[in-house]
Amino acid sequence: MACPPMAVPGPLGESMTREKILIVDDEMVVAEDIRRQLGSFGYTVIGVVSSGSDAVHVAGEHRPDLILMDVKLKGPIDGIDAARTIHAQYGIPVIYLTAFSDEDTLERARQTRPLAYLIKPFVSSDLRAALEIALFRHRVSRIAEQRGRWLDAVVRSMGDAVVTVDLLGRVTLLNPAAEQLTGWSQSDALGKAIQEVMILLDPQQRTPILHPALHTPGPHPHPQPGARPFLLLDRRGEERLICESTAVIQDERGTASGVVLVFRPAANV
Repeated sequence: MACPPMAVPGPLGESMTREKILIVDDEMVVAEDIRRQLGSFGYTVIGVVSSGSDAVHVAGEHRPDLILMDVKLKGPIDGIDAARTIHAQYGIPVIYLTAFSDEDTLERARQTRPLAYLIKPFVSSDLRAALEIALFRHRVSRIAEQRGRWLDAVVRSMGDAVVTVDLLGRVTLLNPAAEQLTGWSQSDALGKAIQEVMILLDPQQRTPILHPALHTPGPHPHPQPGARPFLLLDRRGEERLICESTAVIQDERGTASGVVLVFRPAANV
């Protein structure tokens, strides 16, 4: 019996828009100078506020792409507390502006995961470089998150069963079709060895075989290309004839990080 090839969806893209920036600083002379510089750089300044509470309110109302936040703001909410609230509620990135570089302040600031720090006074070139680098990092992170959400939706809606494993052969994902075929729920299967979740038998000999995800012993799996027929012994003890195809998951440097397995009942091919 021959199994046909299985298709994989292509990459997803994202359109780019002009970045909007909120300035939060209680020194109005400094804030207006920053506003002027941002305008000369080509950014859109959606506002200048001087308190942490105003920063949270404006961030929620206008959703800027980035916030320049002074650490030491007057009032009950300082810049670090405001940034923590904004990050938790809206996921908006922050560059801190501060004249304080003591370790306690920096440690509090680090916990809010800012994209950069600028120590006052700073020159225009430092501000521009920090903005460009921070916005680039955030854009890349946002694209990756969006692609991850789309990929998760695609995988979960596929009629084919999809399972992913890490380099040690431990299950990291089962889509609903895989749950139905294997009899395992994703919550039960996560972290378990693939040979426990997917017991495969040779179709002719009906004897257990080494799982294709573990085809070559050692930390780096090298599964065989192309879809092949196997008998799957599911969690209920029932046998199902399936076609399975495997591929190595690689990062941008070509380093293996796991294996993806796509399979379906042989009767459907």
